[in-house]
Amino acid sequence: KTGAPSRSDRVAKYNQLIRIEEQLEDMAVYPGRSAFYNLGA
Repeated sequence: KTGAPSRSDRVAKYNQLIRIEEQLEDMAVYPGRSAFYNLGA
């Protein structure tokens, strides 16, 4: 398969991310830009 993912592929991936977020609840915290501290700015 070549090229960009189809709409259904993108929606499936987005839905999976939502399910993961719901499973993790408060166990994970999104660090925002601080996750990239070693890249410099």
